[in-house]
Amino acid sequence: MRKTDPSQTIMDALRRIVQALRRASARYEREAGLTSAQVFILKTLHSRPGVSVNALAAATHTQQSTVSEVVTRLETRGLIERRPAAQDRRRVELRLTPQGEQLIANDAATPQEALVAAIADLPAEKRAALAEGLSALIITAGLGDEAPHLFFESPSQDAS
Repeated sequence: MRKTDPSQTIMDALRRIVQALRRASARYEREAGLTSAQVFILKTLHSRPGVSVNALAAATHTQQSTVSEVVTRLETRGLIERRPAAQDRRRVELRLTPQGEQLIANDAATPQEALVAAIADLPAEKRAALAEGLSALIITAGLGDEAPHLFFESPSQDAS
């Protein structure tokens, strides 16, 4: 039996993840004119109606500023609305509009949802080892200078 090269195993795993994300992104763009990241935000908000931008960022394991940009784009399209919270009018809650609900009705889980769930299902020591290994890979490859954004979601062109 031939041993598999760990480097090949790692590259194959990364390819599978990127391919799944790319296929989903192309499908969402074609069918709804949305990015995969936007659908991920909509689906996450569907399961957590009334959350704040900060809570949505935490639920998607994404920086607040990135989520805020995506929420603004979705709000502009009429898929999300912001409302003052009933208990504290200073707090803003996010909710899907009927159009947003209809858009994601009966849609299968996004690859991002599958990845978040899979990471959560890993034992703590494997999650820590994976985080450490990926961080080391990013640093060694010289890819750590840019802030992380949602998959296939470009940062706002307005930000300067």
